[in-house]
Amino acid sequence: MEDDGIEERVGESSWPSAAAADRGASSGGGGGYTDIRKEIFDRLMAKGIEEVVSDPSVFLQQLHRHFERLPASYSIDLDVDKPEDVLLHRRILDECANNPDKRPIFHARFLKRIEGQAPLDSEDNKPQESPSTSENGNSGGSLTSTLREAEFRGSDELCERMLEDLSLERRKVVDDSEASSARRDTGIRHIHEVIFSTNDKTKLLAELSALLSAVGLNIREAHVFSTTDGFCLDVFVVDGWPTEETDDLLQKLKETAACRHASLLNPTNSAATERIRELQEKIGDSNVDRNFLEIKEKIASGSSGDLFRGTYHGMDVAIKFLRAEHVNDSSKVEFLQEITILKSVNHENVVRFYGACTKQKKYVIVTADIHGIIYIGSPIGCVPFRVYAWRIAIGISKGMDYLHQNNIVHRDLKAANLLLGSDHVVKIADFGVSRNPSQDGDMTAETGTYRWMAPEVINHKPYDHRADIFSFAIVLWELVTSKIPYEDLTPLQAALGVRQGMRLEIPPCVHPQLSKMIQQCWDENPNVRPSFAEITAELEDMLQHLQASKGTHRHSKAKVHKKVQR
Repeated sequence: MEDDGIEERVGESSWPSAAAADRGASSGGGGGYTDIRKEIFDRLMAKGIEEVVSDPSVFLQQLHRHFERLPASYSIDLDVDKPEDVLLHRRILDECANNPDKRPIFHARFLKRIEGQAPLDSEDNKPQESPSTSENGNSGGSLTSTLREAEFRGSDELCERMLEDLSLERRKVVDDSEASSARRDTGIRHIHEVIFSTNDKTKLLAELSALLSAVGLNIREAHVFSTTDGFCLDVFVVDGWPTEETDDLLQKLKETAACRHASLLNPTNSAATERIRELQEKIGDSNVDRNFLEIKEKIASGSSGDLFRGTYHGMDVAIKFLRAEHVNDSSKVEFLQEITILKSVNHENVVRFYGACTKQKKYVIVTADIHGIIYIGSPIGCVPFRVYAWRIAIGISKGMDYLHQNNIVHRDLKAANLLLGSDHVVKIADFGVSRNPSQDGDMTAETGTYRWMAPEVINHKPYDHRADIFSFAIVLWELVTSKIPYEDLTPLQAALGVRQGMRLEIPPCVHPQLSKMIQQCWDENPNVRPSFAEITAELEDMLQHLQASKGTHRHSKAKVHKKVQR
């Protein structure tokens, strides 16, 4: 569970410095286009937008989460002169994700008026434009492509092929100027922007294009994006609506969709929906009867769930709830993935799974009874030496070694996700963002919590189980110091510092061998980091020598005491 609240949850990002030439290298999530993000943030600050200036740190994290949901092409398409577009897109996506009953989300606004019959791309006879005078929905400018029109223009046949072959990859489409020129006549043309968001699925762009055509709209530009959590953000620039107002346009779109394109109103083939169905089939009959659950006191609270102590059929258990306000396809997938992993593991230092309930809206996971979040208040490296804390470190290492041996990468290892069982044995918990690379493929998404996050994860580079070893180094530092990592820095500042080589200061009183281990575990190069099997062996060896040394010291003191008595 989370200890720092929603600000430090999955998928947050810092601004890794990336040369413009390397911007396209990031695989999804908008990572790499960091100069665009910073410029958007700076311009919104300069404009004095209330939600930005009231709490820049919180907004900055929200901005990063927004970009991380979208592919790199989104950053290319943004017009930095209209930064409010980002606020509009974020609100539309959030509304779509948090209000399933309202999907699909339609949004329309008037952009400009074009007078005359000259071709749009004529340099000698450019049309006159008038500024936007009205819109429906949130405020902001239009989204215009920063790529050359030549990269998108093509024949009717090419556009038709692209629309028919959407099962490969979502892409941009712009009608050929000759194809649309037949629709240009004397008088005024009103240019509108129509934004659409719902569950993503194949052939969606073709359906949307047909819908717009049925309403009498000509697509001048289409900018379509799929989010990492299974939604779409499709932005169309159109002409053909006779007036500037948008209320009737929105009503017409919704009525036409209901009559002629019903599948748009009930998108059942989204990637997230398919993933949920797949995970539910894998989980099978691990459901518990909620009638026999008794909820007691809350133990911990995270960004989307709460952990309670309770009983099930009279047996002491821990109960994790997915909060109702956070129930969406993305959170369901995360919760079901945690159940899948918990069902597959069985180790003394991993929280024990009893069952789950996913049939109702409020998802529940039931595990063995725990005393609570581990209390880091007894340093293991400094005087007084505590065998108990050393054993906690060894238990964590053993549990993580078991997970890695079973090809499970935790991806959010930190003190707040370590629990104490009723037998006072440490239990690794919270597998919501954990992955099995052999099944899920290469990992590049920024996942985890900033203060514990490995530099390769922050930099959006491919990473593996060794990212957990970096996080373990931070946990060891927590055990040594009883402090919050980088407590004087914001999470973003900590992430920036780590990617630039900054590390926490290890107190000089820490055992030299332990100090060296911590430094190896958080080394920039993942290949330098030891495995958890090696870490466990070394920690046990250190503990054995320290206990022997302590026993010898006590024996010597007893001999001195006897001599004094004589």
